[in-house]
Amino acid sequence: MHPAMKGASIVLAIVGLLNWGYAAYRTFTGTPFEDSLPLMIGGLICFTMIVVLGAVGKKKG
Repeated sequence: MHPAMKGASIVLAIVGLLNWGYAAYRTFTGTPFEDSLPLMIGGLICFTMIVVLGAVGKKKG
């Protein structure tokens, strides 16, 4: 995998974990789950992009 892809994957992982963590915090402090759901979806999108970057990196060699 190209070094830039590794860096992007690390940043996406951090952003995804922060999204999920903040969504969990908001949910446990009383915010309705429906209001935290976009943060959960954003975290899922970040991790999906990591998988896609990994697949592209393997395909390119």
